[in-house]
Amino acid sequence: MPSVPEECLWLIVNYLRHERATLHALLLTNSTFFRIAVSFLYSSPFRILEEESNWHWNVIEKTRRYDALLHLLIHSSHLLSHIDENGRTVMDLPRYGPEVPILPSPSTVDYLSYYTDMFHDPMIHQTFMTLFPTIPNCYQANVIWYRSMVETRNRIEYAMMDRLLPQITSLTVTMPIQVPRIRLGSMANLRRLEVIGTEYCWLTEDDLQAAEVLPMNRTTRSSIGYRMTRLDRMLMFIWDHQRIFGTLRELKIENRPVALDDQPSVRLIELVEAMGDRLEVLEARYWPDAILFLERIPTRRLQRLLLHLSKEPGPIFEGRENMAMFLGQCPNLEEFSMYTDERDLLEAWRPQYQRSQQHQQPSSSHYSLQGTQIPTMSPIKRINIAGLAPNVIAVINEAVDLFAANLEAISARSWFSGKPVTVPLSWPGSTLGRLTELDLEGEVAWTFDYESLFSCPRLCRIRLGFTGPKPKRQPAIHHLTRLVTLQDLELVGNWQTLAIQGWPKVVAELYHLERLDLIGCEGITSDQVFAVARDIIVQSHSWRLREQGRRGPSVEHGVHRESSIQCSTSIVPTAATTTTTAASDLFYGSCRLRWVIANRRLEDGLYRHWYSLKQVYNGSAGSPYVKASLDRVRFSWVTTARPSR
Repeated sequence: MPSVPEECLWLIVNYLRHERATLHALLLTNSTFFRIAVSFLYSSPFRILEEESNWHWNVIEKTRRYDALLHLLIHSSHLLSHIDENGRTVMDLPRYGPEVPILPSPSTVDYLSYYTDMFHDPMIHQTFMTLFPTIPNCYQANVIWYRSMVETRNRIEYAMMDRLLPQITSLTVTMPIQVPRIRLGSMANLRRLEVIGTEYCWLTEDDLQAAEVLPMNRTTRSSIGYRMTRLDRMLMFIWDHQRIFGTLRELKIENRPVALDDQPSVRLIELVEAMGDRLEVLEARYWPDAILFLERIPTRRLQRLLLHLSKEPGPIFEGRENMAMFLGQCPNLEEFSMYTDERDLLEAWRPQYQRSQQHQQPSSSHYSLQGTQIPTMSPIKRINIAGLAPNVIAVINEAVDLFAANLEAISARSWFSGKPVTVPLSWPGSTLGRLTELDLEGEVAWTFDYESLFSCPRLCRIRLGFTGPKPKRQPAIHHLTRLVTLQDLELVGNWQTLAIQGWPKVVAELYHLERLDLIGCEGITSDQVFAVARDIIVQSHSWRLREQGRRGPSVEHGVHRESSIQCSTSIVPTAATTTTTAASDLFYGSCRLRWVIANRRLEDGLYRHWYSLKQVYNGSAGSPYVKASLDRVRFSWVTTARPSR
């Protein structure tokens, strides 16, 4: 059999780089898939532990996982170890604790060699509770005062930096870190920089006065005795790296919400300016003041612009009606996320769209736009905006007209403007062939024209947040059941209101659903979550029976056939049918629902109901289809309900 080149397999697996369960399965397949999957899993292992889905871990759980991962990296790479006179590998670190598992020695895989994303902030800070318990008082609140713990932490951190810096492509640092410790000469491949902990960059009154009168030249500042701040150290690092290598392309400022009283300093815009015109990606989701400095953001190569979405604090956005003009200066922009109070946000793309329309109608194009040079703008692929409902709907509808062939994700959050909208979010005449994600919240979700979903043949994920005032007209949510590509559904809102709208019945008829997220549903009980999951399986079973009866028993070869449609003659396997048995067994043998995500407070009640249901179908008279479906469903729990954005 001809084999697929490994280069092609790398490209295929790259699309699954965020699917950890899939990557883990590939690890167990063969040596080729192991080499491919392990490079994606261990390129940024510490960042996986910091993802939102793991925020429900308590301190002890989280620390043990850090310890286990750090232990694996140290052991597999022989970090901080030497060979003694007897030829044995000796670790130059404190003795491991009794709870640390013994790993095979020597290690067959150097997992540290795949490390390309140095997630610097929490990596070593939350460790040593089980790894090195011999260090006294190693996990107190004022841990910085325990010298032995700090020295051990620094030794591991510096050893990893010395080993990894040549291969690092992404670096995360905090403001208090001594960035001169990072050797610039070894970071020729650095592309992405994340600056977090910006609350530490608060400046004194003397610093602010000096910043107003002193020029931005650091040589001049140092010559007159200007005191170097943490922010200045970060600026020096960016300036020097861009001057020596010029490889920095992406900048992220802060990665977690900051209280309004502790907003980042306005001087952070200097970090953006230091990147120069090589800047391609700017993420400042948790820095509302960034919108005040649009004219200082380099735009020549900017491809992704992710700004603050919330309308709070309100005064920041008053009188800032220059967003459309700013976007018109970004010829390569493909994705943006921002709050807007403008309806004409995409006016820079209109001449280009008109020109394309005239090319399609040459008879009427000879008298307009002749002799004028129209700038070429990249089509937008991902759009995420927030604002008043009329503005948001106008922008999204126009974006569909302009970029229908390129849009991959649409996210919109709207606030009530005081009177109901008259023009709903709708695109019945356009086909969005690449759209895979749709996220609507607020009035825009209530008034959405659900018939427009039929124009999205690849839509697989939908998030609907029914917040704000309910309109008089009922949304036609029954059209959602005809969307056969939908795999992931997340609902946000009051469950009683959603039940009145008929959502439980609609969800039960989504036979193709694989993931159901009900964390954001207020007032939902374990009985209701159980009923929704059960109904999905039961309705899917009935649908399969109808399909079997319509297509005949031949389609059920290799599948659990139900007694109600048994044929009088048995089916004999053939060479043609055996090749599709494995693939069809998973699809037809059980419901496609795999994950149900709910609040942890519902865990005991939901598990009790689910166990009772499985007991009912474990008898000989139970349907094999339902049995397999019940065994396949997994529940995930989050401690607190996820708020709306």
